[in-house]
Amino acid sequence: MRTAKLALMLGLFAICAGATSIIPMSVEELTQKAENIVEARATDSRSEWNPQHTLIYTYTRFAVWRTLKGSAAQIITVKQLGGSAGGYTQQISGVREFQAGEETLLFLRGSVARDGTHVIVGLMQGHFNVFRDAAGETMVSNGIPQGTRPPRGEAAEIHSTAIPLASMEQRIARAISK
Repeated sequence: MRTAKLALMLGLFAICAGATSIIPMSVEELTQKAENIVEARATDSRSEWNPQHTLIYTYTRFAVWRTLKGSAAQIITVKQLGGSAGGYTQQISGVREFQAGEETLLFLRGSVARDGTHVIVGLMQGHFNVFRDAAGETMVSNGIPQGTRPPRGEAAEIHSTAIPLASMEQRIARAISK
């Protein structure tokens, strides 16, 4: 019986260890954790193996047209785990690919590799697409339903995922000034 319990516990650990867990973050939390917040357009991407040939990284260059926090250069590179290189593809949960020409609002911090690249705070939570709605208003969405963080064990209240860019900029400015 004891051996069966141990085997079950090890099996559950193995399943959980392979999953990507994302702790929900508000715009204010993203703002506090970000070193730079920029509005930018993706220009191009490339994927390559790391030097040990164990992981594939995708590097996307962005033309920055506005910096809301920090002091980002006019051209920045965002590094993300995953991509395709040498006939192999690595897909990572919580990481979305950028398309050339895509307009974005990005919450960034410097890569721990200290290689001059940036990484997105909170995985896809810190990657907002910028688009125009049917009425022509500029909106942003990270594709994640926005809601209140519920007490443990309770369901969240979910509402619209897109908000006006101007409202997002105001929330960011308020969070910076705190």
